[in-house]
Amino acid sequence: MLTVMFSSRNGSPVLGKTLTAMAAAHEPRGGWKLVAVDNASTDATGKIIESYRDRLPLTLLGEPECGKNRALNRALGHAEGDLFIFCDDDVVVAPDWLVRWRQVADEHPKYALFAGASEPLWPCKPPRWVLEEVDPGIVFATNGHMRDGPCNALAIFGTNMAIRAALFDDGIRFNADIGPGNSPAYPMGSETELVRRLAGLGHKSWFTTAPRVCHIIRPQQMERQAIVMRGYRWGRGQAHMQIPHTYMPRRLSRKNLLRWGLYPMLMLLYSHREAWARQWEWAIDQGYEDGLREREGAPPRWICADGKAHIARRFRLGAV
Repeated sequence: MLTVMFSSRNGSPVLGKTLTAMAAAHEPRGGWKLVAVDNASTDATGKIIESYRDRLPLTLLGEPECGKNRALNRALGHAEGDLFIFCDDDVVVAPDWLVRWRQVADEHPKYALFAGASEPLWPCKPPRWVLEEVDPGIVFATNGHMRDGPCNALAIFGTNMAIRAALFDDGIRFNADIGPGNSPAYPMGSETELVRRLAGLGHKSWFTTAPRVCHIIRPQQMERQAIVMRGYRWGRGQAHMQIPHTYMPRRLSRKNLLRWGLYPMLMLLYSHREAWARQWEWAIDQGYEDGLREREGAPPRWICADGKAHIARRFRLGAV
């Protein structure tokens, strides 16, 4: 038996597509159950999930405190079977998704961590700069370009992943201090932190293209400010997970301040591709510095009054 788990906070715009696809998925050998957690939603998330009770082997839980990882930890207390599959509330799974996950886990008994393929489901044709200049893995959590085989744990995304249930027997859980929560500037890395910990204990990772999902991309997620914030959150998460940066903290801080002073002028001199690459790197570095400051108990430096990361004037103006 296997258990699928996901958390949803105000997911009503996309939940119907996700649950309809799951209801159409073929039954895997040994059966399955779905544990969905309504994470302090203020919309109709709970009612939408509840409406699928007669179409899915569903357990619906509530987590009143914001936090995706907190919600997933609650779900783990209701999971059954030997394989736990995690996904997001904005994916469309393939009809053979569950069957393929069962097959992959059974065929690779030496591996305990599994990354499944995630591809983007665009709301419209993306602008060329989004396709050519944006990191699809960090920004859209897609990895469909990879090939089957052993992989780094960092290739495992929360949109489509599986972990053998036995790894949770000793009380290992998701870190509730990282991942989506109350703030739009949260440190990113909800599932990454967990799988890095498990990999550090010697558990091996496998990437598979067989169980596929399409990750629903919403129009606002293709806007520059949203993409910049994704870079900021990713950098902040890297600092929280103590993943080394190229620069020492003091040098990184000086570099960020220098860019703050110079980019209003220099950005206009760069080609669009180079300007965007510099903006993207700066967003990540802003997040990394603020993540370091947060770990030391200091307030963030690079979040604006509206809760967004700084973005160079060229891109505030929406140049393409």
